[in-house]
Amino acid sequence: MLRVSFSSETTARAAVNVLAAYGYAAKQLGRDVLTECPPLLAIPAMQKQVGFGQIERLDLNGRTESTPAVLGDTPPIRGSEPGSMLPA
Repeated sequence: MLRVSFSSETTARAAVNVLAAYGYAAKQLGRDVLTECPPLLAIPAMQKQVGFGQIERLDLNGRTESTPAVLGDTPPIRGSEPGSMLPA
């Protein structure tokens, strides 16, 4: 599952419409969009329509479990903390 957080609900709604145009279901939860669309299709399509500057966070880890009640309470993506390094 791909989760993308946008700067506004209007932008998130536009992203849902872009994904629907490609035939993929997407669910909007406030400023977040959840979809099963492959990231290599979703990200360029959203960038073309709404711009990378509107994307605040990408969650590409493929989780399929239910989304927490408060989306902001999810732990950060590994390696996204200041000073951390991803393993080689």
